Amino acid sequence: MSSRAFEKWLFGKWGPLEKALAGWTKDVLWPEGALCCACGRITDGGGLCADCLKSLRNDGAFFAWTRSDPAPDLPAWSLRPHDSVPRELIIRLKYNAEARAARLLSELLLPLPPDISFPPDTVVTWVTMPESRRRERAVDHGRLLAEAFAEKLSLPCRQLLLRRDRHEKRQVNLSAEQRAANLTGAFRPKERIAFPVLIVDDVRTTGTTLCRCADALRSGGAEQLFALTVTAPPHM
Repeated sequence: MSSRAFEKWLFGKWGPLEKALAGWTKDVLWPEGALCCACGRITDGGGLCADCLKSLRNDGAFFAWTRSDPAPDLPAWSLRPHDSVPRELIIRLKYNAEARAARLLSELLLPLPPDISFPPDTVVTWVTMPESRRRERAVDHGRLLAEAFAEKLSLPCRQLLLRRDRHEKRQVNLSAEQRAANLTGAFRPKERIAFPVLIVDDVRTTGTTLCRCADALRSGGAEQLFALTVTAPPHM
C-alpha cells in the first residue's frame, strides 16, 4: 500500500489532528527521505525520486521563469507552470502539511535569471492566512515557503502583513471580480515599512492576492515591491 493510500485509509477526513497523526505515523513507517514527496515512490534518500527529478529537467520548464506584472508597480515572476511535480509539491505542502515540500520547492529557485535581482536590504514576507485556516491545515505553508526562499536568496524574512480572521470564501473557483471582492480589506501592515519587500506565494491565478497584499504594504510605507510565486497557469 502506498503512503497516500495508507493515510486515506487510516484517517479519512483531514482535520488538524488527523494530519498531525498521519505525519507522525508515516515518519515511523517511512522516515523522511524514504519516499518521494511528489509521487510517493521509494527514493534513494532524497526528497524526490529519479523520475520526478528527471521530469523537472526534461519538461521544458526547468528555467521557465515567466514575468507577468499584476500591477504597473508590482513586478512579479513565477518559477513554473502549475502542473506536474511543482503542482504536486504545492498540494503536499498546502493541504497535507508536508513541510519538507517547501525546501524542495526552494531548490528550484536558483540560479535566478539574469534580469531578476533584489536590493540587498529587501525583506521577504508571505501572504498571511487567517488563523482559523492555519489551525485547520496544521501548517502555515506560506511562511514555510517564504522562509525557505529567503534562505536561498540570503535575505531576511519576517511577517509584515496581518490578516483579518473573519470568514472568507476560498479563492479557488472564484472569478477575478469575486476574488477582488473577497479580499477587500483582508490585509493590513504589521509595522512601518521603509525597505523593499519581496512577497512570496505558492500559486498565482489572477494576481488579486498579490495586489491586495501590495496595497496593504504600501499603506505601511513600502515604496519598492516585488512578487514571486512558485507556479502560475501555463497560459500566463
